[in-house]
Amino acid sequence: MRFAFALSSAVAIAMSAGAWGQEAAAQRPVTPPLAISSLSGSDLFQFYCAPCHGHGGQGDGPVVPSLKKQPPDLTAIAARNGGHFPSEALVRFVSGEDRLVAAHGSREMPVWGPIFQSLEPRDRLTRIRIENVVAFIESIQKP
Repeated sequence: MRFAFALSSAVAIAMSAGAWGQEAAAQRPVTPPLAISSLSGSDLFQFYCAPCHGHGGQGDGPVVPSLKKQPPDLTAIAARNGGHFPSEALVRFVSGEDRLVAAHGSREMPVWGPIFQSLEPRDRLTRIRIENVVAFIESIQKP
């Protein structure tokens, strides 16, 4: 009988501790990942670009109020370029190859080339990620 009581007490204590541990874990802030491994242009856009450019790419992301400059509407790139979507120019821009000279002012947009490079230190996958993001942006162009 004593054994049964001791066992049930131990189980009750363990369950209480487990519930407390779960409650404490639920109260801890969740830190989002700094990187994703997906190569999908849509996934990459939603993770890296949507905070500023918005989920639909229209420059209405949730962090816009904290930015000094309104992000451009990425759905109108082709329209701003006479109906032509400048894929290669955008790849160079996103990768940081076509960065502004510091004397001409700074850009708030991060340079994604080095960030993607840090995910996978092989140039091929960095280029694929950037090309996939650009292809996604091309896919959301307004007619």
